[in-house]
Amino acid sequence: MFARVTTYELDEARASESIGAFEPAIDRVRELDGFVDALFLVERDGNHAITLTLWESLAALERSRVTASNARNEAARGVAAEVTSTYELEVGIRATADGEGLLQARGSTA
Repeated sequence: MFARVTTYELDEARASESIGAFEPAIDRVRELDGFVDALFLVERDGNHAITLTLWESLAALERSRVTASNARNEAARGVAAEVTSTYELEVGIRATADGEGLLQARGSTA
């Protein structure tokens, strides 16, 4: 599994507003092949936000780049936010509340 993490700088007065602005962006990437999950995290009384998307494979992550970039930039513009970084990472460990976990190294589950 692979992840894309993007950080944003927001105007403090627009932190709550940013949630609505990013919903269409999340909806756009949700429809892409290989999409697993997404989170939009926002510092409610501050000026930071993060998007995290999970992809079933490196190929799916790579195929999503253009659509994801367009969606994130459009959402950020809508609330005068600045994209400050984007990282693509391999998921090393994934743990869930139901006790299931996934350790993934170089594409294999252990």
